[in-house]
Amino acid sequence: MFSIKEIFKESLGFLIFASILSLTAGILLRNIQDRLLVILPLIIVLPALNGMIGNFGIIMTSRITTALYEKKVTGGFHSRIIKHLFREMIPISIFSALFISVLSILIANFRGFDFNPVILWKITLITLTTTISLVFLVFTVSIFGSLYVYKRRIDPDDVLIPITTSIADLGSMAIFSLLVAVLF
Repeated sequence: MFSIKEIFKESLGFLIFASILSLTAGILLRNIQDRLLVILPLIIVLPALNGMIGNFGIIMTSRITTALYEKKVTGGFHSRIIKHLFREMIPISIFSALFISVLSILIANFRGFDFNPVILWKITLITLTTTISLVFLVFTVSIFGSLYVYKRRIDPDDVLIPITTSIADLGSMAIFSLLVAVLF
């Protein structure tokens, strides 16, 4: 059993790093503030996208950590369990991205935003590109990070969940901001 002092000592650096990543994400949003305010579906889709990708990071890290403790991960990326997890996450993430894109347009439409197929296409492109890119990134960080931290006898969940969610926050806002700037 770990003492509070040990947990604090192991976690503090990672939490500070995660906080810095999240603050950077907020700065990126400032650059597209004017576009966000004009296009209502963008405001609606951003928190859903951000939360969804962060949740994927938590799920991946937890599943990989569990597999490590159960001794099911052999060979890193080439492990059968890792390949299976990846094959599960891709279709779920694509469906989720499509779902939140359409839902954001529908909610915006009910709030008085005029439906426009071009905007739907652009928002869908933004959400799909952001989601797929970050699922790959967070998946890679989860695997390498879990293996690295686990070998040092630290619980990967304690370290990687804040890091992967912060990477998901920063990455989703960075890619989202870039794509909004290019497409709108």
